[in-house]
Amino acid sequence: MDPDLLPPLILGVTITLSAAGVLIFRPLSKRLADLIELWSRDRQGQMANDEVRHLTDAVSRLTDRMESLEDRLDFTERMIGSLERPDHQARLKG
Repeated sequence: MDPDLLPPLILGVTITLSAAGVLIFRPLSKRLADLIELWSRDRQGQMANDEVRHLTDAVSRLTDRMESLEDRLDFTERMIGSLERPDHQARLKG
């Protein structure tokens, strides 16, 4: 084999293999990228749903706590109001 033919042969084979690789692997890599993107969006949506559920539970607990505090405040105001009535003060003095 003539040594002068070796560099063009290597160059031709390299260009051919590169073109074949691009033609074969580009659609595969594009499809893989689309699948990864869909998986990522699904995962983000799932995380968003978990966060919404967590926040809903937290708001529900806070609402229950507020209702309990309102009941306690109403009871305390009624007790203070009953102590301030004149008939109750007369009973305490007499």
